[in-house]
Parts: sequence; C-alpha cells; structure tokens
Amino acid sequence: MLFSIGVLQAQKIKFKKGIVLINGKECLKYDDSDPNNVMISTLDDNQTVYLKFIRTGIGRNDGLFIKIIFVEQKKSLTSKSYIFTKKLLVKKLISNKVLDNCKFNESKIDKFIMRYDEDIESNLIRY
Repeated sequence: MLFSIGVLQAQKIKFKKGIVLINGKECLKYDDSDPNNVMISTLDDNQTVYLKFIRTGIGRNDGLFIKIIFVEQKKSLTSKSYIFTKKLLVKKLISNKVLDNCKFNESKIDKFIMRYDEDIESNLIRY
C-alpha cells in the first residue's frame, strides 16, 4: 500500500513598495496609505479586497473590529475576535485556497466568509 503525504509549504509573504511578494514572486498590489483601510488587488486589478479597521469607541479594544470586503463579489465579513493584519489576511486567503497561484478562486470566498464572519455590524446600535 502506498501513502502519499502532502507537505504544506510555508509561504514567504513580503510587502514592498505597493507589491505583495509571495515566495519572491510579484503576486498582488496593495495600498496602505490610509492606516484604517488597506486595499489589496490582483496585478491586473480584476479582483480587489479591502481590509478596514473600524472603531466604535465602545467596549473592549475601543470597539475595534475589522471588515473585509470582496469588491467584485459585493460580499463582506466582519470580525471582532480575529483581527486581521494585511499579512495575516493574505496568509489566510492562501491557506483557505481563496488565493491560489496569485489568482482569486471565487468559489472559495463564501466558505471563507462563513468561517470568519461574526456579523458585527448587525449588532451595532445605530443612532
């Protein structure tokens, strides 16, 4: 009987001058000139993801939560317990196969959202 063991390699992710390098290869573009909003997109701008840091001013950590928006799909998620950085977001997109070989796999986005979404915005008190 033969057994095949797949080894998951750790991805080396670097952010340098507006380009995301994965294992030394130019893979994505980013813009983090606004400290509360990070834009990540494919090199051809066909897929854009926004990472937003939002503070309500109420509660633990001053009410900090994140919102990740998949622009072209018009889908998003919010999380308070899992605060993504831009590097962690790219790592999670890769490990969940949403980002594969520098391309977004749209069929994996819904599963990613289901895994991390805490639906924070629906529980906020609006004035």
